[in-house]
Amino acid sequence: MGDGSRMTEPRQTLQFELDADAIRLLYRSVRFHLDKWPGGPDPREQEDLHRLQTLLYAALLECSFDQDVER
Repeated sequence: MGDGSRMTEPRQTLQFELDADAIRLLYRSVRFHLDKWPGGPDPREQEDLHRLQTLLYAALLECSFDQDVER
């Protein structure tokens, strides 16, 4: 483009099917990594981990809600 802007390529995505135990383990792992964050050259990595933690927490809440509905 003539204005100097670049088109960004879409990020590759994958889909996983995880049970509540796997989600819980991933959530705890991300939380542990954030708690022990050593810093780094790219602060976007920490921001991405925060977003991932939020996504996993929401998934845990959904699992909990689904279990409550089944009862």
